[in-house]
Amino acid sequence: MRDRFLLIVLSIILASCAAKLPYTSNIPLTKQIFYSRDGVVGGRVPQGWFSSTEDTLAPAVLVWLIKEDFSATLTLKELIPDQLAKQQINKEGLRLLAEVSSKFQAETFSEQVNAFQEFDIRGRKFCSYEVGAGNERKRLVVFAAGGKYYECEIRTMKGLWTAAELTQLFNTQQTVLSTLTY
Repeated sequence: MRDRFLLIVLSIILASCAAKLPYTSNIPLTKQIFYSRDGVVGGRVPQGWFSSTEDTLAPAVLVWLIKEDFSATLTLKELIPDQLAKQQINKEGLRLLAEVSSKFQAETFSEQVNAFQEFDIRGRKFCSYEVGAGNERKRLVVFAAGGKYYECEIRTMKGLWTAAELTQLFNTQQTVLSTLTY
């Protein structure tokens, strides 16, 4: 009986730990607003970052935010699954989309740093994961908006990053996600 009780308590503790997202939405923002090239998504630019002008965007990139010291970038891209994949994503959820997204990262980012994490911001669903290769790290978050699927990627571009700096970087992404309108 005692073992059973301990197992239940341990299960509850593990479940509550797994559900907690390690990143917050507490980064100061500028008054500058960005809009995706497709016009579906908008948001606010964090302090210490700027939005690249539309004419400098690669065709696949809908939003490109750059840290003022050029040490990190945040991009937003549309993911275009076929009809069968859309049906599966609608049935199984965004975790499936994140798993598919991660397969495209495996070639250059060989290390998956954490498990897939599903979370809500203001009633909107997201799923994230982190990958790394050497000193480079990035966090990807997938979500649906306006009948489309998107991938928001924040990544280090240069320099060595401490764990605290990476947390701050990923807090920046979380803050931007919290400002999204669609």
